Amino acid sequence: MDLAHEEPTVDGEAEEMDRELLGDTHLREPPLYSSHFQGMVRQKAYIFDGHGNFYNKEWDLAEGRDNEFCWYHVELPKVNEKLSQSAQYLIGVLCPPLKLQDILSLVSNGPFCGHVDGALVFRVNSPGPPSSDFTFRIAARVTENSVITVSLGRVPRLGFSEIGQSLLSEIPRVDNPYLGGEQKEGGGIVIKEHVLEFLLTMNHSEEADNPVPKSVSNLVVHILDTHVDHLQDIVTKLEMDLDSVELQMDKGDSTWGASISTSEREVFFKRLVC
Repeated sequence: MDLAHEEPTVDGEAEEMDRELLGDTHLREPPLYSSHFQGMVRQKAYIFDGHGNFYNKEWDLAEGRDNEFCWYHVELPKVNEKLSQSAQYLIGVLCPPLKLQDILSLVSNGPFCGHVDGALVFRVNSPGPPSSDFTFRIAARVTENSVITVSLGRVPRLGFSEIGQSLLSEIPRVDNPYLGGEQKEGGGIVIKEHVLEFLLTMNHSEEADNPVPKSVSNLVVHILDTHVDHLQDIVTKLEMDLDSVELQMDKGDSTWGASISTSEREVFFKRLVC
């Protein structure tokens, strides 16, 4: 089985789950900007006033002024492509004003931390094919009034949403199909079982509860914390899969192997070895 060409599934499932948690996300997230590689690269841009407020902004890669600072995030596609293709994506959305040395420092393999053309650049990469659910890469270019970040695939809850739109601040109600329309009486929001299970496995709050940074250093800490949270989510999911297999083996259930399809086996073993 050629695992390198398997399509990733976790990112798609997580994105669908976030849509259920946050509802109509296009009202809350910054716009996605078009580029030469439209449809392949996702971009988000924020500006912070330094007093706990943030706004969506245009993709101009400008620096903030006075207490203001900007954040530009690029999400590279999580598919099996050469690094040169990823570099072309970044050139298309970050140049100008970035130079070739900036692009190479953000997209190259291996860990890195140092100064490049007056900016602090750090990069954290894990080995493995880009399409693997267990391959993580994040890089950042930090100046006094701006941060540019690049991630491989989607990092859940990396951005910011309005506090008043948080699911965690709502009064929950149980999703009971036997009650029909009666469950709408008394207010509250219905929480479906699969959403509740997802929330119970999270090691952190949802996007709407992210504290808004008041400085560039606060923003960098938020980016790193969110990436660590994402890693913990993946590890938690893997542990749950292993516990399920161990439970079936302890029961001596000889029919377990026959009860799952070939595709389900491939997905499970992909999570173990990729």
